[in-house]
Amino acid sequence: MPLPEVLPFNARFAAISTLAVLFFFNFLARFIWGPLLINIEADLGLSHTGAGSLFLYITAGYFFGVLSSGYLSSRFNHQKTITLSSLSCGVVLIAAAMGTSLPFLRIALVLIGVTAGFYLPAGIVSLTYGLASRDFGKAFSIHEISPSLGFIAAPLLAEAVLGWSSWRGVVWPIALGLIVTGLYYALKRPTGDYRGDPPTWRNMHRVVSQPAFWLMLVVFALGVAANVGVFSMLPLYLQVEKGMSQTATHFILSASRIAAMASPLVAGWLSSRFPPRSVMAAAAFMSGLTTTLIGLGGSGWLWLWVLMQSVFAAAFFPPAYAVLTGMEESGRRNLVIALIMPISMLIGGGAFPTAIGAFGDRQMFYAGFALTGLLIVASMAMIFFIRTPPVPIANR
Repeated sequence: MPLPEVLPFNARFAAISTLAVLFFFNFLARFIWGPLLINIEADLGLSHTGAGSLFLYITAGYFFGVLSSGYLSSRFNHQKTITLSSLSCGVVLIAAAMGTSLPFLRIALVLIGVTAGFYLPAGIVSLTYGLASRDFGKAFSIHEISPSLGFIAAPLLAEAVLGWSSWRGVVWPIALGLIVTGLYYALKRPTGDYRGDPPTWRNMHRVVSQPAFWLMLVVFALGVAANVGVFSMLPLYLQVEKGMSQTATHFILSASRIAAMASPLVAGWLSSRFPPRSVMAAAAFMSGLTTTLIGLGGSGWLWLWVLMQSVFAAAFFPPAYAVLTGMEESGRRNLVIALIMPISMLIGGGAFPTAIGAFGDRQMFYAGFALTGLLIVASMAMIFFIRTPPVPIANR
């Protein structure tokens, strides 16, 4: 496939912003469930471990969705893959809202993960379409505002809707947002017929044969744990072990993510001026330290540790994606994402919340957060062993 013309960043800003909006609803579809866990526990009679395991269903589906994305984007194209993800995820969310049993919800959560997972490899590669490599960090910094906005919107949306509806009513606005923005993206077609390389054994072997791949897999899994794994279980921790009301919990979580809004932009700016690995290592260390303090730092300063943890956890991803996309040329970038992200989400977004929930069933939520934080701090040392091949200036 011929290389796309290298364009100035401003010429791609509208397309990048559209992808950021799509990612916002995609993210909400997977993580609205944290603020709803108390309500789902009461409705369906779940334990804390059972509630935490709901994220394992989502991430198990996400695992297969992200892996399948490479096949879809090579057979069709990135634009059609992103559109399919948005529309199908919206439909499955509506089905989840209409279900009344735990088995049905579990099936729906798996399918939410699958359909949401189609987006990420195609979306990340589409962000770099037509850009010089020096502008990658800027594109990722805009895209990574979406998780912070999602973390703000999720508890506020839950608080607004739960006043007059059940937890099922909370997912309807997200489903409609996915469908509307997915149709808009389909009409705009900002990447034309741009496709990725198929996930053949030869292409995948080239990716996984790099030592940097395995190091990034571990680091990324812990980065995901710092960001989405911690957020998923904080509502239960704050309400059950720290005695906060549901309203106070939703407020402090939203406030922490408002504080984190600027950190992806700052991290993206720093990544264009300093080695992305150094920026990523600093973010990993500080997010791990503050996660540990959430567990061990005492109740008086808990609000500060939650605030700071979200800031540094959000700063991890722009430099991390810059390192990831620097591992391969553009045709195989979707394969790097497709191989690393599902495993990272399964571990960081599924196994870690389940493990923290198991600590909570033993009245030891604090230990689950502290252990998670210490593992994240330890990952900083691995980052400096990551070596990636030089990438040409053009988006190749």
